[in-house]
Amino acid sequence: MKRYITILFILGLLMPFSVYAQKKKSKKNTKKPVVEIVQEDPRIAQMLEATQKIMFIDSLVVDSADFMRFIPIAKDCGTLVQNNNLGQFTNELKDFRLTTVFDAKDSISHICVSDYIGNTWTTPVAAKGINKEASANYPFMMPDGTTLYFSQKGANSLGGYDIFVTRYDGSEGTFLKPENLGMPFASTANDYFFAIDEFNNLGYFVTDRHQPQGKVCIYVFIPNETRQVYQSEAYSETELRALADINCIAKTWDNSNLRKTALNRYREARQTANVTRQKVISEFSSELDDLRHQAEVLNKALRMARNYYARANKSERQTLRSEILKSEQELEQLQLEIRKKEKAEQNDTLLQ
Repeated sequence: MKRYITILFILGLLMPFSVYAQKKKSKKNTKKPVVEIVQEDPRIAQMLEATQKIMFIDSLVVDSADFMRFIPIAKDCGTLVQNNNLGQFTNELKDFRLTTVFDAKDSISHICVSDYIGNTWTTPVAAKGINKEASANYPFMMPDGTTLYFSQKGANSLGGYDIFVTRYDGSEGTFLKPENLGMPFASTANDYFFAIDEFNNLGYFVTDRHQPQGKVCIYVFIPNETRQVYQSEAYSETELRALADINCIAKTWDNSNLRKTALNRYREARQTANVTRQKVISEFSSELDDLRHQAEVLNKALRMARNYYARANKSERQTLRSEILKSEQELEQLQLEIRKKEKAEQNDTLLQ
């Protein structure tokens, strides 16, 4: 449906508006018997000294195949979907999407970008600036529309997947060079997902470290306003490694009141998510939902056109009149089709 673009294009001419796997090195002893010595990646020691001080308030072990449905981010943060172990993120405005696409030719998954234009999603295109030689997955973009977190494995990770952060450079149309988020969000295991819910002041981190096959642990934490690190001189190496590996979340509870209030926010977020989860998971997945979204977008454009028409001059009104009438007719057809599909869906439910 091109009506939405047409009417907005005409409005744009009439008035100004802006659119906003750790690489292991082994050294074999030539003496008999041969003993294989595994040398630790030197980056581990470097990251260890810069381990972030994070309070992890709770954790939950779930199946790795559908962990995203247990992450109750606020709807204002966007929508998360997981399908066949591939992640998808759609922003709150529902006009921008990051989708993980598996390329069977090179057996690598890529994070791709698509936009909602003309009442349809554009074909996903690989995000510029993100290494295409290594598999990437589970994108999450902050509400600022610039900061992107995702997981990737390859030369820059310690083992399997690590968490990386990058920012979008609008002037160049590409993402800046991603940086490894470091410990405790990096390990020799698979660290899959990282997100910060600014509206509930909660963070979520998903990893398979210390978990059996097919399981992951979701760690809930309190985001820091500024980066804080453990003072290495105050801890033994064993203690620091345990904190970096999240061996015991209770060791991070240095403020009981802060944890208590955060747990209350987490419980409230879960209750809200339980009420809306089915709607969120299925959004854009069915033809009926897509038709409803088309009608909503077209209706918004019509309201804008009508508001402008009320204060437009004679020539402007002549330009807008026919487009408004055509859009009204198209909206009426959409609403009729929606009612037909709703009725059909109700009949199917009665027959079950």
